[in-house]
Order: sequence, then structure tokens, then C-alpha cells
Amino acid sequence: MKKFHRHLIASLTTLALAATSVAAAAPAIAATQSTAVISAEAPRTADLVASASSDWGYWRSATAPASTWKTDTAAWKTGKAPLGWGRDTGPVGTVLPTISGSQPLATYFKKTFSVGTELPASLKLTTWADDGVVVYLNGREIARANIASSAQIGPNTYATAAPNSTTARQRLVTVDVPASALKSGTNVLAAQVASNWRATPNISFDAKLTATYSAGGSTTQPTTPTPPADGSVTGWGAPDWRDEFDYVDSSTGKPAVDPTKWNVRDRSTLGLLPDAAVVDKNQVTVDGNGIMHIRADWLDQPVIRTSGAGPKEIWHKTGYLDQRSLRSGDVSRSQQYGRWEIRAKVPTGPHTLGALAAFWLRNSQSGEIDIMEAWGYDNGPLRDQKINSATTTVHTQTSGPGNEKFFWTHSEHGGPVPVWDDFHTFAFELTPTYAAIIVDGKELARTTPAKNPTLWNKDYFGSPLHMRLNLHVGPSELYWGLPDPNNRAATQNLDFQVDYVRTWSYDG
Repeated sequence: MKKFHRHLIASLTTLALAATSVAAAAPAIAATQSTAVISAEAPRTADLVASASSDWGYWRSATAPASTWKTDTAAWKTGKAPLGWGRDTGPVGTVLPTISGSQPLATYFKKTFSVGTELPASLKLTTWADDGVVVYLNGREIARANIASSAQIGPNTYATAAPNSTTARQRLVTVDVPASALKSGTNVLAAQVASNWRATPNISFDAKLTATYSAGGSTTQPTTPTPPADGSVTGWGAPDWRDEFDYVDSSTGKPAVDPTKWNVRDRSTLGLLPDAAVVDKNQVTVDGNGIMHIRADWLDQPVIRTSGAGPKEIWHKTGYLDQRSLRSGDVSRSQQYGRWEIRAKVPTGPHTLGALAAFWLRNSQSGEIDIMEAWGYDNGPLRDQKINSATTTVHTQTSGPGNEKFFWTHSEHGGPVPVWDDFHTFAFELTPTYAAIIVDGKELARTTPAKNPTLWNKDYFGSPLHMRLNLHVGPSELYWGLPDPNNRAATQNLDFQVDYVRTWSYDG
């Protein structure tokens, strides 16, 4: 089956959310990848990516690459670093192509490399660029130079200075990188080089990433066994419904959401929600690796709310899927008891103020089970809920008196590795005799009708539950944060990535 053979699953931490490190086997940037597999006897330091490395992928074009460029390994043209274009670049290993007409402000680079199960104690990035640069490791920003700290990074981002290549090489940028940004298996070091003006005569770039390992013995992390290819779970067997997001639209020949499995919503069916985002079906896509993306992007101009609850100015557009019947022809699927599971990478961490990625269940009454809500980053005062984490919550209803959150496991989901670092599995089991919360295969909490009778109260949970998937934005400063159009760097474009959704029915 899809993807299980592509992932390395890291060890679980007790009563905590542990990171699941994965390495997608998408097409490599080049036929060979640099590999650094460090054993206990290896030197204390090692260059995972060396200066003047070969096999750097590059993209210099009038159009930007796919939005997933910072993390995917799709094939680009490759060359040896330093890479450059124009005059007075100094010695370069690869001369980039000239683009006819107006020159692009952004040139993109990425390089894959692999590490073994022994992860380093620390990392150090050394880079230079003519003119400015932003560097990412596995999609996580780790450095920027000659780029405004508040800048929203995109293809039209300008550098704030214009050092020539000689000066750039002499003024190396060196930063310490959190070791948690690295993972066992395949990693992607990516960089966007920005010019200070479109008529710039040149650009150039190189980077190296150095790992420092603890002295002495190996720090190899044990891994859990690879799950069965059919998705079987002890006590439940194989799922009886699943979406691996491998559907291909016959009319376009491209990956898409299967219309027989989900309703992809827009404003015509949902109206204006209280969130600070307009629902737009085009914000839900599937890439060539079978990953569904629910994105929340800034609008150029706000939508103005003339009535109802929520912010008056709505500055985002976002995606929303469900399995409920709102109109004729909608997918309608639900079950009273069973097991529900998602494998996803959530948009939390730096620059995600106001985000809330959600996988949740609702019924025809007022009961709601938020299997996974991932809260974005808040650099201001703490609110009533913990941020930068993932939660499970059961509500009897979601507004007004009696909005009971009786089953709350917030602190138990925050582990030593941040939840945004990679994909994780989140599952919920509900039967007539128990309910359980499971993260990365580890049961975190369990309750019974004797302990929490509300979950089995027929007034709230007396009807079947259907699934919903969406990426909230907003809706207020006091809830999970209201993005500020004057500080877009605090809420960069958000991407909720879903590998699969699976369900098991309860048969007693």
C-alpha cells in the first residue's frame, strides 16, 4: 500500500507527542544524493552538505516553482556550487541560465542529503549570497540575510542590500540551527536568493551544513516496527474505509480529492464563517506524492463582513472538507462508534499566529469530538489554551452555556520534538465501553462511561458522527489569534498536509 515503506517512524515518548520522522521517496533531485551516515567511531563533526557540493538543484525562471519546493525532492536541473549568473560572480561551479526579458527577483536552490539513525547534538549553517538569502531545512526557516525580518517571503521579495559577490563571500553568514530541524532519512536544504533590483548584473550562492555529534557512544534512536501495509491495527484489523489521496481526475489527468469521498466546500455552501478566512475550494489540492494540502493564504484585499459574528475584515482564504449532506448530491458518511485516524503535518511553529488545523467529528445533535486541533504560534501573552501544540477535546456543544470541554489532554500532546517538525498520526477510538486518544501509536488517555458519562449521553452523542477537515484562521485576538495584515510575517501562508485518513467501524 501507499507510503508505509517510505517512512521511518521515530520512537515514542511516554504520555507525550513524539515526532514521526518520515522520508518520502519522491523523485530525487539528482541521480545521486550526498549521504552522511555517522557511526559512533566517526569524527566529532561532519559536513552534511559541504561547500562547493555537487547536485544542487536550481530553479531560475520567470515563474516560481511549486509551493512545496522547500520540502519536496522533485527533479530540477542540477549543478555544482557555487552557483551564479551574470558578470563578476567570482569562481562558480555552475553558471545559471539567462532568462529573456525582465529578470526574476528570486532564484531557488535545494539539495537533498541523508543521515542515519544517529542524529547530531547540534547543527551549524554557513552561507553567502549575492544579494539576499532565506534558508530552510525541511521547510523550516533557519536563516535569512539581507532580507527584512518582517518580510513575507515570495517570488517578489527584494533583498535589502546589494553586496557584490566578492563582498558576499567575505561576509559569511553563520547560524546555529536547532538539531530538531533534522530527521533520520532524507532531508532537504533549500534556499531562496533574492536580488536587490530586477536589473541586477549578477547573483551567486553557496552553503554548507555541519553537524556536531556527541563525543563517545552512539546516540542511535530505536525505531518502532513499520506498520502493516494494509493499515491493520491490533483489535481492529484493516480499515474498512480509507483515503490515501491517490485519486486522479480523469478529465485533467492530475491528482485531486476524490469527489466520492469528500465534499470540498466553498463560500456558496458555508457562507462566511466566524473565522478570519473565506472558504475557497481551490485551497484544497493533492500533490504528486499523494499528499493533500489545505492552504490558508493572504488575500490582496479583505472581504468585508457586513453582519454576523467574526472579524469585520477577512484577510485569508482557506480550505474545508467534510462528509455531511448540505445539499443534493453531497457525500454523506457517518458512524456512531469506531476508530478514526489521520496522518498529517500541521502548520504550527514560527510564523503561524492564528492557525488552527483541525480533524474533527460532528453529529446531527450538538456533540463534537476534536480529534486533533493544532494551534499555531503565539509570541504574545498566553491565552486560555496552550499554543504551538496539538490537542484532543470533546464538547457537548461548541457555543453558549454548557460548552463543556470535559476531556482535555492538552499538555500530554506536547513532546520534546515540536509537532510541526514532521508527520504524526492522530487517532480516536469510541465504543460503547471506552474512548481512547492515540498519537503516533501510543495511547495517551482512556475513559469509560463510568468516568465520563457525558460522552455517552444520548442528548449530545446519540447520533452518528461524520468527519471534517479544515484549516481555521482567526477569529479573534483572544481565541487562537487574529492575523494582522500589517505584520504578515507573523502569519506566513499556512499549509495543512494530510497523508491519509482511515476509519474502522465498530462491530462489537
